[in-house]
Amino acid sequence: MENRAYAILTGLFTLVFGGVLILAVIWFRGDTRQYERYVLVSRYSVNGLYPQSEVRYRGINVGKVENLAVDPDDSRNILIRVFVERNLPITKGTYGQLGYQGVTGLAYVILDDDGSDPQRLVSAAGRPASIPVRPNLFDDLATAGQILLSQANLLLERLNRIASEENEVRLAATLKNFEQASSQIEPALRSIPRVAERMNRILDEENAVRIKRSLANLEQATGAIAPVAEESLKVLANIQAMSERLDRVSAEVSIEISDGTLPRINNLVDQLTQDSRDLKRVLLQIERDPQSLLFGKTRIAPGPGEPGFSGERR
Repeated sequence: MENRAYAILTGLFTLVFGGVLILAVIWFRGDTRQYERYVLVSRYSVNGLYPQSEVRYRGINVGKVENLAVDPDDSRNILIRVFVERNLPITKGTYGQLGYQGVTGLAYVILDDDGSDPQRLVSAAGRPASIPVRPNLFDDLATAGQILLSQANLLLERLNRIASEENEVRLAATLKNFEQASSQIEPALRSIPRVAERMNRILDEENAVRIKRSLANLEQATGAIAPVAEESLKVLANIQAMSERLDRVSAEVSIEISDGTLPRINNLVDQLTQDSRDLKRVLLQIERDPQSLLFGKTRIAPGPGEPGFSGERR
């Protein structure tokens, strides 16, 4: 009985020791997979992300976050250094995002490819290649929330301006005017049924026939007016042509008067003026010496110093 218990204990010890030995071998061998390092450049918050956080490629765990740092060249950028499996198809169309595990607030890196550039992304020696980080749903919500808040603030500011005391007084006056206008409109609204009844009487079948007949007569009249209008247009054209001819004739007459007739009239007026002067002198001569009409003009005796002067008085 004791030999049998000893054998069972020996067997259990052998099994446990073998398992521990296998685990030790696996532990000391470590992870034999090969990794490639990349740097994710993010302009967004990386809350909940820490070193050793998971890196997932379309939901598959492919690596870890090595460290996080602020970009020394641009403080707006956060540099997330990761190492992922070397055989992972990282291309120039690959991008990163942050995912969150439930309600714990712990984040992990999500890698995905939009297929825009299938060329493989290769890291140089000592210089890991860069992968851009795009905003996730929470970043979009935060951005949209900020925009909504700014718009809400603007709306509240405008509402405050609208609800000022001055506008309140204006609004009260407007409501009062509207009340007065509505009280004036009420009688008109009450008269609408009577107006509608009258319109129905006006537009009954008999009046509709009359209106139709009047429209037909008007159409005939307009048809008859058309030839008259055409003849009127012809008459107007003839009148216009006659007016143009009269303009030309009047222009020619004006030229003839100004160039020929007016100079003759001026000469005639000058001659008449000269003749009137001569006639005036003759009349004066007759008035002084009437007998000159019968005996001719009296000869005036020569005066002193003139030829024939004798110095005797008569």
